[in-house]
Amino acid sequence: MIAMVGTVFLFLFWPSFNGVLAVGIAQERAVINTLISITASTLTACYVSRCYRGGKIDMEVMLNSTLAGGVIMGAACDFIYNPGYAMICGAVVGIVSAIGFL
Repeated sequence: MIAMVGTVFLFLFWPSFNGVLAVGIAQERAVINTLISITASTLTACYVSRCYRGGKIDMEVMLNSTLAGGVIMGAACDFIYNPGYAMICGAVVGIVSAIGFL
């Protein structure tokens, strides 16, 4: 239950944390790219968790992958112009995070 609350907390506050230092359109781009990356990492971690645990979802894996998706965008969130690249980065880090945790 606490992992689910932590995941929702990261979804709500991590995009604004990444976008606070950017200015103008870069700030919007940072928030959108972070949200896309977090979503992709969580979805891929859900898939990996279901494959590894026999159809069950582990919320701790989801929490760790959400954190990993936010961290990967923390360094380059306003430099990525195409949201597809943010999605790919999030998906890759979600897979790595889920396999590493499991």
